[in-house]
Amino acid sequence: LYHLFVDGHLPKGATVLGVSRTKMSDDDYRNYLRDFAKEIGKPYDEKQWAEFAPLVHYHADDATNVESMPGLNARLKKLADAHQTGSNRLFYLSVAPHLYEPIINNLGAGDMVTEGKAWCSTDRDHPTWQRIIVEKPFGSDPETAAHLNRVIGRVFEEESIYRIDHYLGKETVQNLLVFRFANTIFEPIWNREYIDHIQVTATEAVGVEARGSYYDSPSGGAMRDMIQSHLLQVMAVVAMEPPITMAANDMRVERNKILAATRAPTADEVPRMAVKGQYGPGQIGGKSIIGYRESEGVHPESQTDTYAAMQLNVDTWRWGGVPFYLRSGKAMTRKLTQIVVNFKPTPHLLFAEKRGEGGARQCNQLVINVQPDEGIRIRFSGKVPGLGTTIKPVVMDFDYVEQFHAEPPEAYATLLLDAMRGDQTLYKYREEIENCWRIVQPVLDYWDENPQSDLPNYAAGTWGPSSSDIMLAQHGARWHDPRQMPRGKR
Repeated sequence: LYHLFVDGHLPKGATVLGVSRTKMSDDDYRNYLRDFAKEIGKPYDEKQWAEFAPLVHYHADDATNVESMPGLNARLKKLADAHQTGSNRLFYLSVAPHLYEPIINNLGAGDMVTEGKAWCSTDRDHPTWQRIIVEKPFGSDPETAAHLNRVIGRVFEEESIYRIDHYLGKETVQNLLVFRFANTIFEPIWNREYIDHIQVTATEAVGVEARGSYYDSPSGGAMRDMIQSHLLQVMAVVAMEPPITMAANDMRVERNKILAATRAPTADEVPRMAVKGQYGPGQIGGKSIIGYRESEGVHPESQTDTYAAMQLNVDTWRWGGVPFYLRSGKAMTRKLTQIVVNFKPTPHLLFAEKRGEGGARQCNQLVINVQPDEGIRIRFSGKVPGLGTTIKPVVMDFDYVEQFHAEPPEAYATLLLDAMRGDQTLYKYREEIENCWRIVQPVLDYWDENPQSDLPNYAAGTWGPSSSDIMLAQHGARWHDPRQMPRGKR
């Protein structure tokens, strides 16, 4: 929000009210937040912070107690009068999952949501709005996700519900749509005729650190924390059909079609289509890392997956027979979020005897770096200058910063501004959430019923368990090695 203010994008009159049980004054809260503003993102400017800080306020209360609602409502009305915002309110819940339901119910019971039904506006000429952003985890299985959808739906209209996924707000993920649908050289080959398989990777170069107790809870694990919530959404953007328009409903319909067409593995298929990993002691960047089971708050015989990989099949005309591989892990070699499109080899290789680099046959690849080093890289074969015909892979590099001389905005800045504007394009629809849980739940059930005796099965600072490589080898493929495509000048 501070960055939006600095860039001149924060809507006029917008004000922030932080709500928590901890006792503190407005100034205490502003000073607490200032430390974060100094550390994160753009250079901190004391003058700009001094202009922004008066927009931030604090209210100490327990939002899970319905008796606290009148006091909170009175504070909101007072701020609305001071900043002339009327009844427009954006509620943002970033709390423990078990607190979602009581807080949402209290917002409804405490008359905090005045519009109620879209067709019965209290002011037809100048309708106000009340919207809600809900953070992940959105449920812990299909049943709890569907229940939470019903809970929110009893208080807010669907067009007022914003289920946030910051991966959809990342600039490179959004640019993928432009890349596909604004360039005729790519869209005609974006199908089973030309694409062999697609990989979506999100790895972190840190362990669970101080979040061991949360990560080892029923809501934790790489499959729930990353693949279910983030990577399936990225896959849907990669695979979706061209929408009629870029409007939110058209976009979400096409994303959900992909998720609805994604086949959930059966119990018999899980062992060869899903991989579970957990890191042991190792080194990352020369720093020693303790094993997951030695982390504070983690059970010494924990079965929680700190690494998960999955093969998925999308049963549509465009993608029939093209496997999608998703993987995510903690304590890996490096931090990386990447989409890799692997194209099929040519039907006949004219230059088989001319290949360089040991004669290995390398197919065309399109690598989309979501973070870091946002950009797109294409690998194709080229002739080495000189006499004769020696073939080596060539990389064509498009770097966002170098091309546009601008850093991509933070995903949360984009998403928060969209919510204030009423744009749901980059937010999840209820059916998307439920489909994502449908896809991963058979794997989670299988893992619960069949504990692994080989955990931990990869060392911190590596690319995960060998069983993940074997999963791809069944298709004659291998995970993309980032070293194959050199990073840009940055």
